[in-house]
Amino acid sequence: MKVSLSVKVLQELLDLTARFVSKHATLPILENIYIKWNIDTLLLRATDMEKYIEIEIPAEIENEGAVTVNAKTFYDIIRSIDDETVLLHVDTTKDILDIHASSDKFKIKWIAASEYVAVPTIQSENTLTLSTQSFTTWINKVEFAVTEKNFSPVLTGVFMRTKEYEGTKHMVFVGTDSFRLAEYKTVFDGQSEQDFSCIVPKVHIADINKVAQYMLEKEVETMQITLSDNMVRFGFSYGDMQVSCMSLLIQGTFPDYENENIMPTTFNTTVLLDKTQLEKAIRKIAILTRDINNYIAVQWWDNQLIFTSGETDMGEWKTSCAALIDNEMASFGMNGKYIADFLKNIEGIDVQMALINAEKPVIFKDKDDTQFTYVVRPLMK
Repeated sequence: MKVSLSVKVLQELLDLTARFVSKHATLPILENIYIKWNIDTLLLRATDMEKYIEIEIPAEIENEGAVTVNAKTFYDIIRSIDDETVLLHVDTTKDILDIHASSDKFKIKWIAASEYVAVPTIQSENTLTLSTQSFTTWINKVEFAVTEKNFSPVLTGVFMRTKEYEGTKHMVFVGTDSFRLAEYKTVFDGQSEQDFSCIVPKVHIADINKVAQYMLEKEVETMQITLSDNMVRFGFSYGDMQVSCMSLLIQGTFPDYENENIMPTTFNTTVLLDKTQLEKAIRKIAILTRDINNYIAVQWWDNQLIFTSGETDMGEWKTSCAALIDNEMASFGMNGKYIADFLKNIEGIDVQMALINAEKPVIFKDKDDTQFTYVVRPLMK
């Protein structure tokens, strides 16, 4: 087999596939990328047995065949090449993949493709068409609120579903670690014949989101999501390039969070703050509180929010920022990092905060993006 490829394109594709290779493989073959040559296409595949990626691109190839090579070694070699194109040649008599550039020649030993794992086939009619831009935006809005480890497996993934509100179908993305919850809910403008609901592991959705962002850079406007009982597939088309990412799903029922105990809808006090001022105040307090669970106390006085660290081993700090407060508000404690995480994921200049009392969840919103809701459980000192 011989094939000439663009170094830039190959680097980009290996960057994507390498994310799906097993990081702590017990089987050497799972540290490899599968490469298959057909008459007019080149296929790259990688998996850690829980998430999978396949990329198929057009190529002029002399013979058919397939091999697997170590993903990290192959990627590092291609990144080191300065030429615009590279020639790949498989020597089946010596189990060697030759990589030729104008001033570089590398040889990598390969493992037979017959030892590589098969990619599952998702047979389902439950397919949803979604804007690629929307997908990446919504994942970024909620994924940060999820932890990779939790006492409840369903809380280690991003919950995706379609649901009707007031007779209109919405797309909803949710992430939570049980101490905070991020929800992005908007009118669904894609295509879907059936209701859609699944929980995708955080460790998988982050890599899939990287693929979606790459496709967005290539101006791929839409993507297809196909759901089966235990897997979900994310499909993209860019010209003659076909990209498919698959992930096992987290089995279980996501918590019913749409109630007044978790996500209140009526409040005693609402507050409007400048995002930049709030960021500065949280950053100042974090100097003393980052080593003590990021605890900060929040009080109010004369249209100002007062943030205090309380007495710590390193001292204490008090700072404030201007706020428009529509009613007397209770003092409460909160994890300052949770507020900082929210502020990193909004684009508006004003933050809305709504609360009932010192014991009920506090709601944060971007004033310019009411579709994004962030809920934080207050802390007791």
